[in-house]
Amino acid sequence: MSQYFSAMFRRRPNEGWFRVGQYDATTVDIMCALAVFTMFIYGVSVSWFQKLLFIAPYVRENFEVWRLITWPIATQPDLFALIGVIFFWVFGQQLEGLFGRNRFFMWVLTVTLVPSISLTILGAFSNSLDFTSVNFGLSTLFLAGIWVYAATYPNVRWFEIMPLWALAAIFTGLNLLSFSGARAGGQIMFMLISIAAGLSMGRSLGLATAWPIPHIPISGTPGSSSSGSRRPKPKKQKKPKSKPRRGDGGQRVVEGPWRGDTSMPQPPPTPIATAADQAELDALLDKIGAAGMDALSSSEKVRLNELSKKLRNT
Repeated sequence: MSQYFSAMFRRRPNEGWFRVGQYDATTVDIMCALAVFTMFIYGVSVSWFQKLLFIAPYVRENFEVWRLITWPIATQPDLFALIGVIFFWVFGQQLEGLFGRNRFFMWVLTVTLVPSISLTILGAFSNSLDFTSVNFGLSTLFLAGIWVYAATYPNVRWFEIMPLWALAAIFTGLNLLSFSGARAGGQIMFMLISIAAGLSMGRSLGLATAWPIPHIPISGTPGSSSSGSRRPKPKKQKKPKSKPRRGDGGQRVVEGPWRGDTSMPQPPPTPIATAADQAELDALLDKIGAAGMDALSSSEKVRLNELSKKLRNT
């Protein structure tokens, strides 16, 4: 079990936006650092802190549009809130490794903006959907990320006991019970839209492929139809003409295979390993370190062999 926890809290070698000492500052690092910083803002001035929360009436009436994007980092100084930041840092690294730096940033922006903009618009038609001083924090992105990971690897189990999709369903159900008891329809809509936006955008960016999730294909992502239709066709190699040679007797000398005939079929190029391949290999290695090789299924062992060869050849 100690090996499992050490693997969980191991820093992933993801590509960052800039370097701080010997570490790359990734999107997850920056968001967690800002979340901790807002705890100090709360200690200095609660009114300053409340400027970061999403409050739809203030966006509509006072044009405080920054609230649409600052709400995930607004974190009150609380032990459970700090634990939530830590778990987002642990889990977010794996998710960012699967997406890649740019695609993960796009996913975070989507999960941040879609629910806040949606509730700002819906609240104009129904005041019951408006809410004030609700601190969602990074927990909403964490929940949406669990659903994306579960929809990508539905057979992954939490501590080798519970499927990850079941854990995500429990978290979602507890939030629904809490919001329903408070008769908070706006919070329920906000959470459900966040999860839906996270799954749909995750599928558009190449993850969450295990479930039939409605999405808009994005060019250049795995599984998108547009990327396949625009792929250039390989050019046919022209067969070089062999020039005759004449020896001492005037006879033609035919070039054989020892001359390196370029018309012979060439082996296929070695596939290039991606950050998602590295993250998937790390997850399999963590599982082996926690429970041994026997913990892997037959398909996972085959996948482990494929990823090892792919990363070794790059």
